[in-house]
Amino acid sequence: MKKIILVAGDSSGDLYGGLLAKKLSEKDHSLKIFSFAGNHCAKHSFQTINLLEHSVSGIIEVFSHLKKILSVFKKSIKEIKRINPDLIILIDFPDFNLRLAKKLQKQFPIFYYVSPQIWAWRKGRIKLIKKYIDKMIVLFKFEKEFYEKEKIDVLYFGHPLLDIIKKGETKTNNTISFLPGSRKSEIKRHLPIMQKVKKILEKESKNWQFQIIKPQNIEQTFYKEFSDMTIVNHSYCLVQKSKFVIASSGTATLELAILKIPYILIYKLNFLTWEILKRIVNVEFIGIVNILGKQKIVEELLQNDATPKKIASLSLSYLNNPDKYEKIKNDFSKITNLLEPYDSISKFADFLINYLHKPT
Repeated sequence: MKKIILVAGDSSGDLYGGLLAKKLSEKDHSLKIFSFAGNHCAKHSFQTINLLEHSVSGIIEVFSHLKKILSVFKKSIKEIKRINPDLIILIDFPDFNLRLAKKLQKQFPIFYYVSPQIWAWRKGRIKLIKKYIDKMIVLFKFEKEFYEKEKIDVLYFGHPLLDIIKKGETKTNNTISFLPGSRKSEIKRHLPIMQKVKKILEKESKNWQFQIIKPQNIEQTFYKEFSDMTIVNHSYCLVQKSKFVIASSGTATLELAILKIPYILIYKLNFLTWEILKRIVNVEFIGIVNILGKQKIVEELLQNDATPKKIASLSLSYLNNPDKYEKIKNDFSKITNLLEPYDSISKFADFLINYLHKPT
């Protein structure tokens, strides 16, 4: 019996890991899958630690939770050695996962799924990847080219969101949705601003409805501290009914592009974290849609620019201008084409099964 460990500490990584675990279980009943992740992975594996409960974003924010994070890290190392896996698949979550790989010192084969954004910042991590990661599996074609230039063993199967998101013929209504983030630290920063945006937009029209779309890993009561809006659990059907979305940076923005729902991106960080990052990040945009398109397709309002007034004004420029609204939807079609081919999770699972059962 072959044993696999999946390690994912954020919502998108947990989603991809859960789908991969499901597909592996369907294709090979002899596999035993363990997860250090969230609820998606737990459905199709033996959950050892729920890492999503300890996920924090931002450099300064990590320091304030350092004692707890180190405790979880030590426990993870201990449990991995106890399980003694045939393969470990690290999914995104680089601050934790690359340290994990280094600490394990090649005791087990390690694949990395969903590359850290080393093409944007902290390129020094390439040394860790070369030394401790056996295979890198990326979600974007340009990342494959990046790693090939660095002489790193890299694979590309396509982006899993193409298979995850099932686009229906849902009729768009007059709902404006807010996606404040998948971590509590992000929600605390973004939701009070979004609440003020809602108040401004309400004055423009009484016909709009407003909702917050939340991920599975955050309890609904947490949002009540910051907003009086309707709160709904994430589903693509609900997202697709949105006329317009105001979203924080992350996987959700790529989902919106695939669904062809116009949005603007906002993001705020702790002041010190922002001051550090703006000196070391070497990309023009932070939104993956703009990075893929190599131009500003989606408006980005970052840090001090992310004010309620500016956000509301930009939102209205789309809502009141049909030509501008349709143009961004057309641009999203081009981005979706860059994520092909389809069926990436199944192809990755086939590769893993062949790898695990190949003659030694």
